[in-house]
Amino acid sequence: MKDANSNLDSSSPMMITTAYGEAGDRNALERLERFGGLKLREELTRLFLQEAPTRIASAHAAYAAGDTAQIRAMAHALKSSAGQMGAARVASLCEQIETQDPPPDFAKALCELDEEFSRYRSWLQTAFPTPPSP
Repeated sequence: MKDANSNLDSSSPMMITTAYGEAGDRNALERLERFGGLKLREELTRLFLQEAPTRIASAHAAYAAGDTAQIRAMAHALKSSAGQMGAARVASLCEQIETQDPPPDFAKALCELDEEFSRYRSWLQTAFPTPPSP
């Protein structure tokens, strides 16, 4: 059941749901914070939000060049960091891109990856809003 005030799915306190399903895993980010504190979680989040779009853009460039090995290498590199950051659907799409045989429709898979990363970023802003600067 969805709590209208918080956007949390009360049947699963770790996930915020959207019309497309779960975009992020709150527990994954809370684990990072328990492990290394707020500063670690914030730094890893910042790095992930910087690096993921760069990696995805490199996969689009590799697709345009016909370099499927580079697309798969990007997927491999992004998969574990996405999982660590609670972007489970991003990690799952990366795994499909990396390992599926025969290869997936890379154009479609990369578009799905773009969309899912955008959903995750939006979820993150709601789930872990940045406090205002003093």
